[in-house]
Amino acid sequence: MRQGEQTKHKIIQAALELFVRQGYHGTSINDITQKVRITKAAFYSHFESKGQLLLRIIDEYEFRYIDQVIRVVTEHPGDAMGKLHRAISFNSDFAAKNPQLCLFLDYLTAELNADVDFLPSLKKVYDKYQSFITGIIAEGIQEGLLNKALNPALTALTFIAVHHGVLHQWSLNRYQLNGKEYVSNFRKILMNGLKA
Repeated sequence: MRQGEQTKHKIIQAALELFVRQGYHGTSINDITQKVRITKAAFYSHFESKGQLLLRIIDEYEFRYIDQVIRVVTEHPGDAMGKLHRAISFNSDFAAKNPQLCLFLDYLTAELNADVDFLPSLKKVYDKYQSFITGIIAEGIQEGLLNKALNPALTALTFIAVHHGVLHQWSLNRYQLNGKEYVSNFRKILMNGLKA
């Protein structure tokens, strides 16, 4: 990685950590530059503004998380239930390896939901994931594996909401929780509720 790319990566990582800890509005460019130990001029050579940096992080979340979960689950050879299980496994593995990136969007969604500069980007990412999970739920209903009374779109939203709640609770209690048992429990509760 070239020097410029390394600095850009460090800025993104520092911003992620600060945004999760202090919120987007509670984090200044000065906070970011101090954490990375660069000048404001160096920051501005990579990003026009804190807002552009946030949009870049949202893009990274979409590319590294949403696009990858879609690829991995789509390539899974099983039925809809198997695909949902694969999505849960991918999500838990990814969150364990990339906690700041996963928590970033969960923590900032409420803060940025009313912000017209960022709402379209946030909505695009969430809509992409919801649409994908909706398709799997609909497929599971057609296969007779999932409860036919389920509304696929609402069930996808619930799937995502429960996953985000699990992630949030894990972040608050990760030192007291056995991660594998916690994910296994989440999987049992969610999947048993979906079964036909």
